[in-house]
Amino acid sequence: MGCQSVVAAGTASVTPAGDVSVQGESAALQNLGRAVQSPDARSANLPTRNAPPIQPTFILPDMGDPGGDTLSRMDEKKYGEMIMRQIRPDPDYSNDLPIYDFLNQMERRLLQAAKKLQLGGANEQGSGAYNFEVFAVKDSSINAFALPGGFIGFHTGLLVSAESDSEVASVMGHETGHVLQRHLARQMDKQTTNTMIALAGILLGALAASRNPGAASGLMQGGQAVAVNNQLSYSRDAEREADRIGFQILAASGYDVNGAPGFFQRLQKATGIMDNGVPAYVRTHPLTTDRIADMQDRARNEPNRNVSTAVEFYFIKARARMEQSGSSSGMYDLKNTFESLSKQANPGKQMEGYYGLALIAQKQGRIDQAVGYLAQARNLANSASAPGSPIIRQSLSLDITSSELALAKGKNEEALQIAQATLKAFPQSYAAGAAMMNAYLKLGRTKDAITWLKARTRAQPNEVVWWTLLSNAYDQSKNVAMRHYALGEKYALEGAWPAAIEQLKIARASGAADFYQGSSIDARLREMQKQYREELKEQGKDIPS
Repeated sequence: MGCQSVVAAGTASVTPAGDVSVQGESAALQNLGRAVQSPDARSANLPTRNAPPIQPTFILPDMGDPGGDTLSRMDEKKYGEMIMRQIRPDPDYSNDLPIYDFLNQMERRLLQAAKKLQLGGANEQGSGAYNFEVFAVKDSSINAFALPGGFIGFHTGLLVSAESDSEVASVMGHETGHVLQRHLARQMDKQTTNTMIALAGILLGALAASRNPGAASGLMQGGQAVAVNNQLSYSRDAEREADRIGFQILAASGYDVNGAPGFFQRLQKATGIMDNGVPAYVRTHPLTTDRIADMQDRARNEPNRNVSTAVEFYFIKARARMEQSGSSSGMYDLKNTFESLSKQANPGKQMEGYYGLALIAQKQGRIDQAVGYLAQARNLANSASAPGSPIIRQSLSLDITSSELALAKGKNEEALQIAQATLKAFPQSYAAGAAMMNAYLKLGRTKDAITWLKARTRAQPNEVVWWTLLSNAYDQSKNVAMRHYALGEKYALEGAWPAAIEQLKIARASGAADFYQGSSIDARLREMQKQYREELKEQGKDIPS
């Protein structure tokens, strides 16, 4: 999918100079409390509060004090995964796999550079290593945020507003800097873990408010009235450190080092023209003139190099617009936007326009029209990628959409061949793997699908998409026990423990499992029940008998 302070995409007021004090381990909680009460820190989407305006005074944690109670890496990962189990089922969590692939391919590239630079935490091995995962949130605001344990979220609005993949990478590098330097863990001691557990609920409440302020008002009461935009900002020292680390990573990974100052300059200018005030990202990551000047100085000291933008970036922008479009009226406006983009002189904007029109036609079931628009987008990409062109060719999105359209036209074998070729070119792609599975199932090749998905769930057991597809494959093959088992794993990853446990009980009671499968289901059922009890205990909730 920014540098939010602690966790979910948020906004806190910029602290005026002179109002900063440093205290010990409770600083993070005091900051959070002040952010909750600050009218400037609220999301523009939330219902109005008739509270007198107050000027917050942020208390920043002493970053120099390591503290014996600082969260361990294991704790960070545990709480991050707990929060993600609550975020994944939310309607505003983006399941768009090409966007997911784009963000995570970029993060892998940045991390590879961080490892070569020997940056702190990047080469951590074993149980202490972060499993970085970047995901998108369907929200038009310009924001990004870090969760405990290496999870990073990007609002679709940030992807849409960026003008190059280097700008997106500059934000991701900055967020990665916060994670590697453990800024969150250094602010949160073990006494504040309940606050982190509550962060998922806070994030979800804010997203609900953006969809329906009236329905969401019950979720926001008293001290819990924090939303995505009401977050604890990092200290200025943490911001500068993340700037430094992020810049090093960006430069070493081959992106344009001007991405950061360019993007932040545009954000700074936007504060004077936006209807809803300061962009969320600026508030959670206080953007000072000094910081921008420092980024510009760093960029000037790097050797000049012409870094082109990958064509995939323009297609991802189109997909991000689709993700945040919402209603049918939003789709009508979006079609006008794409038509306008397709007529502009800039080839990147033209590609975004035609590809967006293809996506809209696909969604509306006008498959032949979608194929025509997709061909125009591909022709533009091919000419833009000619030798000496300013744009580098690299588009997963075009091929995924081609496979999907072939499937929609009943050309199942062609859809499979496109998906297989795409997966060969992008072996870590989730979108290509899912496209191949959909083609297998359409062709009735359930055995091939099950074999591939069993291997993939063993390699990546925490991915909802593989368990969902495996459940579908078992359903198609009439394997009742294993269908319910796969569904149980999916529900567990979404934090729906009672539903997950129930699915495994149904699987066991079906009598359809062989001895090996039955033993595996029994063992997994005991693990789930234990994990559910531990999570309830962690959250101070009653454990069911």
